Amino acid sequence: MNKSFFCKTQTSTVKNRTAFTLIELIVSITILSVIMLAVFEIYSNILQINKRLEVMRTIQENVRNITEQIASDIREKWIDFTYYDGFSPEKTNNYTGNGNILLAIKWGDKYYPMKDSVSGPILCSETDQKDMKIHCYIGKEDISGNRKAVSDDRVRIENIRFFLSGNTGESSVTNLSQEGKVTIVLSLGIENKAGVSSEIAKNSHMSIETTISEKVYKKN
Repeated sequence: MNKSFFCKTQTSTVKNRTAFTLIELIVSITILSVIMLAVFEIYSNILQINKRLEVMRTIQENVRNITEQIASDIREKWIDFTYYDGFSPEKTNNYTGNGNILLAIKWGDKYYPMKDSVSGPILCSETDQKDMKIHCYIGKEDISGNRKAVSDDRVRIENIRFFLSGNTGESSVTNLSQEGKVTIVLSLGIENKAGVSSEIAKNSHMSIETTISEKVYKKN
């Protein structure tokens, strides 16, 4: 047998064995695409989960800051029950009622939902709070009328109510049952800003209800 012919045939056979057909290439590309899509889907889900966790941490941080600041003022300055005297519906101090959107603290401080305007922060109504296009936040107004935000611009107030009970008045107090209390019903959402999708903004909320009592002691 011709050795030269044998070598050529063997070389040709090896080449045929190592080559891919068009069908094999299509199948391989399809399988690779499916794997890549699955990996991308898993990665995308992980990013979404991390973003939701980050959003909830932001909301929790704001809830903590709001309640801690209000609690500090209530315990140090006490509730201004005289602000709610009269028959105005928005000034009722009956817990069984609809509550108030404003909390009055002695020495002229007030907490209520605000929104920005050309003239500065103004009251953010209940209708405004339901409108996702309007950024409502918790603000504090001092005796001079100066207003500042307590919550930050990453979150929005969806609902807030202050329910008052008890009344310490100005007399000496030693009976804990007479201490003033505020039950805060608060609902926060996240603003639909950069990095937060519409879906996350729509579905990320936190509602709390907490009661804060005045620090009762005998006055001089």
